[in-house]
Amino acid sequence: MPPPPRRRPTTPKRRPPELPTGPGGLLDWRHGHWSDVRAQCRYCPQVTNLRDIYGRPAHKVCAEEAARRWVEEQNERYENERLSQQ
Repeated sequence: MPPPPRRRPTTPKRRPPELPTGPGGLLDWRHGHWSDVRAQCRYCPQVTNLRDIYGRPAHKVCAEEAARRWVEEQNERYENERLSQQ
């Protein structure tokens, strides 16, 4: 008797990005974000040992604020496009 056919795992439907409810709830900085070399944050003029997910110097607070702004801009763009199509 042949084995039963394999089923693909179902992927959840994509939802629009949401803003975090509190500070520090957006990005996971637990692993691999520390460097021994201090460098200037890409968002502010201060130096930091932290690195973002791309390995570029960034403070956690600065990166989360930039991500929050990006999500707001994308949501606003989405709403403008949706309203213009009506």
